[in-house]
Amino acid sequence: MGLEEVKDKGRKLIQRCAPERRQRGSLLENALVQLRAEDMLRNLPPDELATYGDAPEQQAEGVALALCLTWVSRLLFLKLLEGQLRRYHAPGPEQPFRFLDPAQLKEYDLLNRLFYRILNRPAPEREEPEATLYPHVPYLNSSLFEPSALERLTLRISGLDDMIPLPLLSKGKASRSVLRQEAGGPAPSALTYLLRFLDAYDFASEGSEAVQDDDRPLISAAVLGLIFEKISGYRDGSFYTPGFITMYMCRHTLRRAVVRHFNERYGWHVEAVADLRERLDDDLKKRPEFSAAFNELRVLDPAVGSGHFLVSALNELLAIKSELGLLLDDEGKRLRYRLTVARDELAVTSDEDDTLFEYRATWDAATQTRRVGRDHTRLQSALFREKRHLIEHCLYGVDLNPNSVRICRLRLWIELLKHAYYTPESSYRELETLPNLDLNVRAGNSLISRYPLQADLTEVFRRKDFSLAAYRRAVGGFFSARGREAKQELQDYLQRLKDQFRTDIQRHDPLLKKISRAREDLLRVELDQKPDLFGKSRLTEEDGWARRTTLQLNLDKLEAERQQREQGALYRDAFEWRFEFPEVLSPDGSFRGFDAVLGNPPYIRQEELAPQLKPYLKTHYETSAGTADLYVYFYELGLRLLAPGGELSFITNNKWLRAGYGQALRRYLLQPTLRLQELLDFGDLPVFPEATTYPNILSVQKSPQAATVRVAELTTLGSDLTRFPEVVQAAAADMPTARLSEEAWSLAAPQVQALLEKLRSAGTPLGEYVGGKIYSGIKTGSNEAFVIDAATKDALIAEDPNAAEFIKPFLAGRDIKRYQMPKADKYLIYVPWTFKLDLYPSIKTHLFKHYEILSNRSEVLSGRFAWFALSRYASEYVKDFKKPKIIYQEIATYQSFAYDISGLFSNNKTFIIPEGDHFLLGVMNSSPAWFFINQVASKMAGGAIAMQAPTLTQLPIPAATAEQQAPIVALVKQVLAAKAAAPTANTQPLEQQIDALVAALYGLTPEEVALLAV
Repeated sequence: MGLEEVKDKGRKLIQRCAPERRQRGSLLENALVQLRAEDMLRNLPPDELATYGDAPEQQAEGVALALCLTWVSRLLFLKLLEGQLRRYHAPGPEQPFRFLDPAQLKEYDLLNRLFYRILNRPAPEREEPEATLYPHVPYLNSSLFEPSALERLTLRISGLDDMIPLPLLSKGKASRSVLRQEAGGPAPSALTYLLRFLDAYDFASEGSEAVQDDDRPLISAAVLGLIFEKISGYRDGSFYTPGFITMYMCRHTLRRAVVRHFNERYGWHVEAVADLRERLDDDLKKRPEFSAAFNELRVLDPAVGSGHFLVSALNELLAIKSELGLLLDDEGKRLRYRLTVARDELAVTSDEDDTLFEYRATWDAATQTRRVGRDHTRLQSALFREKRHLIEHCLYGVDLNPNSVRICRLRLWIELLKHAYYTPESSYRELETLPNLDLNVRAGNSLISRYPLQADLTEVFRRKDFSLAAYRRAVGGFFSARGREAKQELQDYLQRLKDQFRTDIQRHDPLLKKISRAREDLLRVELDQKPDLFGKSRLTEEDGWARRTTLQLNLDKLEAERQQREQGALYRDAFEWRFEFPEVLSPDGSFRGFDAVLGNPPYIRQEELAPQLKPYLKTHYETSAGTADLYVYFYELGLRLLAPGGELSFITNNKWLRAGYGQALRRYLLQPTLRLQELLDFGDLPVFPEATTYPNILSVQKSPQAATVRVAELTTLGSDLTRFPEVVQAAAADMPTARLSEEAWSLAAPQVQALLEKLRSAGTPLGEYVGGKIYSGIKTGSNEAFVIDAATKDALIAEDPNAAEFIKPFLAGRDIKRYQMPKADKYLIYVPWTFKLDLYPSIKTHLFKHYEILSNRSEVLSGRFAWFALSRYASEYVKDFKKPKIIYQEIATYQSFAYDISGLFSNNKTFIIPEGDHFLLGVMNSSPAWFFINQVASKMAGGAIAMQAPTLTQLPIPAATAEQQAPIVALVKQVLAAKAAAPTANTQPLEQQIDALVAALYGLTPEEVALLAV
C-alpha cells in the first residue's frame, strides 16, 4: 500500500513510508501521481477537501489513502468470498471458483471490470467477455461494489499505472516478504505482487474443522479487523480492542439488556437469561412473536472504528437468541442447533451430536448445476436472515473518520458473507444478495449536533408523506433495494424528509426565535424615532442611535452564531441522531434511545482537540473540564442516548477516576437517575499489547441509583484469556455506592476504604491548609534555549553583568530527593513576557541562536507572547520561589518531598508549596500520607503515580497543637541535617518515629497502621 508502521511517543502509528523507502509502484504513491498529474483534487468541493487536511500535500495524501482503503477493502472482501466459495464446494475442484488469479488479472483495468461489470450486476445483465470469464462470481448488490462518491470525482483503480515493478520487501540479506523472487528475476508488477501476496495466506479455512493442507497463515475476519483498525486510525494511533474484552463487555451488557427488554415489554420480573428461557418456554406458540420482540433491541457504538464491538454484539445477540430458543427457520420452527461465541467467533453446532455445522454445495461441471442439501439451506438461510435483520435494524455505528465507517460496513458484510447461501428460487445458481449498510453505519461527529435530541418533530410526522411509518419503510426498503436507480430514489426521499425535519425544528429553534425578536426590537426603535401625527418622536435621535447600535450588535452576534452553526467548520460533520436513525424514535417521533451503548471511545488528549471544539464542549456538556480528554464527553453523550433502563459499557483510560478533570464526570455519574453497574480497573495490565493505556471498564444503567456497585482492581488477566470472566469473578466485590463522591474514586477493599475515610475525616485538605498555594514550576517552551550550564551562565554574565538578575539556579524533577535540600547544576534564563530584550545583549544573542524553534511555538504564532519569552513564567507567584518551600516531583515512584531554602527555581515537572513548615514536610513524607496519595492518585507505568495539584490538594493534614507538632518538627530538622551532611545517611529510625507520631495524630489503631503497607 505504501504505508509503514512506526513508533511515536509510545504509540504505534501507520503512516506513509518515509521518502527513502517509498516505492513508485505502491498503491498510495501510484494514486498520488495520478491525482497530481490531472489536478483531480480540484474536483472536490472545498469543504470536503478540508476534511482531508489543511495543507495541499496532506489533502492529497488523505484522498489517496481513502481511495487505497476502498480498493484494498474490496480486494480483501473478494478474497474472503473466493475462499468461501472454495470451502462451500470442498472437496470438489477449487479452480472454477478462483477468480482473483494473478495470471488472469494483470492490469488494474481488469480489476475495475470485475468490480463494476460483474459484482454489481445480476448474472442476466452481464456482458461479454466478462460474463464468460467469471461464471461463478455472484451478484452481491452491495454498495461496496459501486463507485464511491470520491472515486466518481477523482480516480478509479483503472486509472493507476500498470506494470510498474514493486520490489519484494527485504532488509539486508534476510527477506522480510512472504513471497519469493527468483535470483536475478524481475520484480513483479504492483498488482501481481498484491494478488500473490493475498494468495500467500489462507482465506478458506475460517470456521472449518478441516486440517490445512499447507503451511499458509490463516487470515480470519478478526485478523482483518485488527489490520483495518490500524490503517483507518493511522494518524491518531487507534488501539484495537482485544476480542476477550469486547466479548466480556457485550456478553454481560447485552444479556442484561435482553432480560430488561422482555421484562418491560411483557411485565415480567425474570432476573437472568436462564430464567427468561423458562418463561418463554411456557408459551411455545408465541415463539415467532418473541423472536420479533428480541429483534427490537437497539445497540450503538458512537465511535465505531473498524466495527469490532458491533461484530461482537452481533455474535452475542445470536448466541443469546439461540439460548432462548428463539432461533427459528423461515416457517417459524426452532432450529435444533446451538450458537456459541468462542474466541470472538460464532460457532454453530448440532444439538444432537455437537458437530460443527459447515454449509456445503456440490457443483456438477457436466450439467452446470449445483446441489445443496435441504437441511443446509434451511439452517444457512435462517442464520443469514437473522444476521441480516440484526445488522439492519439492531446495530448502529457512527465515526468521524469516513475510512472507519467504510471498514465497519465491510466487516459487517463479511459477517453476513459467512452465512451466505445459494437460493432455491435461482436453482442454487445465485447467492442471496447483501444489504446496503449505508444508513445504520454513518460518518459524522457523534459529539456535535445542531438540534437537541428532544426537539419537537410531531408536525413533520403528521404529514402523510412524511409519517414515521413511511420513514421506517423507506429505510427498510433501502437495505434491500436492487440497482442504482432504486437506491437513488430512496436516498432522495430520505434527504427530502431530513430537509423537512430541519425546517420544522427551525420554527421552534430558540436561537432563531431570539433573532426574530432582535429584528422586531430593531424595527420598533426605528419606528419610535419617526414623528407621529403631531410631529413628536418617542425617541430622540441620540437615544435612538444608542438603542439601534446596541440592538444591531446583539443581532449581528446572533446571526454570526446562526451562520457558524449552519455553515461553520465545527458543524460540518455534525450528527443529528433523530434524522439518521428512525428506529430509535417513539411512535410520536420523540427520541426513545438505544438499549445498549458500547465502545472504546477515542483517547485524544485535550491539548490535541481542535480549538473551535472546546467552546462547544464547554457549553453543551455538563462533564466539561478545561483539561478533560475527549472520552469524558463520550460518557455523557452515551448516557444521553440511552433509552430508559438502557445500559452503557465503555472501556477507556482510567484517569477520570482520580484526575481533577474527572470530577465533573464523577459527579455526573452519581446522579440519582443513573445506576453504576460495574467498574473494573486494569491498572497497568497489558490489555492493549501495543501500549500501556491504564484502561477501565465502566457499565452504567439509566435507572435509579443502586445501593452497591460491582468493582474490581485487577492484578492479572489470567493465563488463559478465554477464562477472563472467571478472573473478574474472583476479584470482584460489591462496594456501597455511598462511598463514592465527586472526589477521587478508589476501588480498594472495604477495610482500605474505611481507612481512607478515617484519614479524610481526621484532617484538613492540603489545598485548604496552605490556602491554595500549590504552584507548578516554570514551563520554558524550549529547554535547549532557556536552560544553560554553569559555563554558559558565566559567559553571559561576563559579557553583560546585568544579565545576572535574570539567570536563576534551576531544578528538574530528577533533582528532587526525599528530605534533601536540592542543589542545582543548571540555570534558567528567566525571561517573562514583559522582558526588555534589547537591554540585555548577551541574553539576546544567546536566545537569537534558537530563534527558529522559539518563534514557531504555537502561542508565539498566535501572538500571545514574544518569540523570546518563556511559555509560562509564574507571573503571579514568581516571588514564592525565593521563599523557604516544600518541593516535589509531578510524577513520582516514591515519596520524595524535599525542602529548599536557597531560592531555587524549578521546571514544570515539579510543584512548590511556599511554606517553611517542617511539620507539614514531616506529614507529607509520612507513611499515612503516602498511603492516601497512592489510593487517590492516577497510576502510571513502572509504579509511578501522578502528583498534580488536584490530587495533592486532597491530602488531609491532621489537626495538631503546637505541643503535638513540636516533636515532629524536631525529628524533621534532624533528618534534614543528616541528609545535608551526607545524602546517603540512614535516617530510617528517625523517619519511623515521625510515621508513628503522624499516625497517632490521625488516631490510627495498630491494625490500621498495618494496612498502610498494603
